[in-house]
Amino acid sequence: MNQSDNRIVLIRWAPFVIFLVFATLFGSGFAETRSDETGGLQMDYRPQATVESRVDSSWLPFYGTQFVPIHELSTVRRLGFTVVLNNFDYEATPREWIAYLDAARAQGLKVIAWLWPEGWKLDRRTGAWTIDAQAQRFLRTVSSHPALFAVYGLHEPYWNECEGCGYTTAHQQALYRAIKAIAPVPVYSEINGFAFWAEQGAATTIAPGMCDYCQTAFYPFMSNGAYKRKELLNHIQDEIAALRRYAPDVRLVWTMQSMAHRGDRLRMPTADEMRDYARIVYAHPEVVGAWWYMWRWDNELYHDYLANHPELYPAVREIAQTVVAPLRPTPTPVPTTTRYLPTVSASLHGNNN
Repeated sequence: MNQSDNRIVLIRWAPFVIFLVFATLFGSGFAETRSDETGGLQMDYRPQATVESRVDSSWLPFYGTQFVPIHELSTVRRLGFTVVLNNFDYEATPREWIAYLDAARAQGLKVIAWLWPEGWKLDRRTGAWTIDAQAQRFLRTVSSHPALFAVYGLHEPYWNECEGCGYTTAHQQALYRAIKAIAPVPVYSEINGFAFWAEQGAATTIAPGMCDYCQTAFYPFMSNGAYKRKELLNHIQDEIAALRRYAPDVRLVWTMQSMAHRGDRLRMPTADEMRDYARIVYAHPEVVGAWWYMWRWDNELYHDYLANHPELYPAVREIAQTVVAPLRPTPTPVPTTTRYLPTVSASLHGNNN
């Protein structure tokens, strides 16, 4: 082959080589634009096939905290947290929702995304849910982002803030199906009290098809200095027994107390109490993850929380390293440099920029 032939080969292959170099350096995913019957801006993430866009076993059990501002994501990651739960403003644009997920992914974090206000409403006469246009836009926007762990379904649904205001198991199953019909996202709901609600009757007994990840909690640290450890041990056993009996395939998430509340006479735990609580919770293989609730709060409901106590950070990090990490089959994935580039399509009616 002479020099002229070599030049021809190089010219023919140059575009392909340039493409490979670009893909390696920038790792852009393939994006797809879908029509959005709700109007407005539509973002869709299509990651490369080699990148996990859902949680696999290497992330479980997870170690999490709740309500983390975007500028503190790097802080909680350094403390060993792997999942965060955060509000996503109903009035925000898709770009703003994606910005938080992108920032979390850059730190190697997964996110449970809670649209607030939620954007779904039950018609109690028919048992049908209406998921409004903005909530549909939210579900479709976040659904295939690689940082998404799950979307938040309902908060304490059997109670729902007042006597007689709660949703039945059938109501929750209907919402679960409605969400899944819009986007194939895992659903997380904070049930709180599987055993207690099962005792109230069939209408409030946990069942399959309510949530993929179902949460419960116990707050043992009292303002009089008490640590209700015995009650904690009993409560864990009762909650696991109820879940095994009524919804054995549901994944259990536990909330651990790291806040103070005057009305409920709750206090912040000590470092040793945090270590003990975490060992108790993670000793149960049914638990696929646990939160320290909460990292931060923005009003007077909770007057103290974990972010205020850097003296507890070493214990938080130690728990991540010595209690949680050894339970995972492989080390938790570290942040990558792969970027996900959304395709943005603006409808004729929307101006969500």
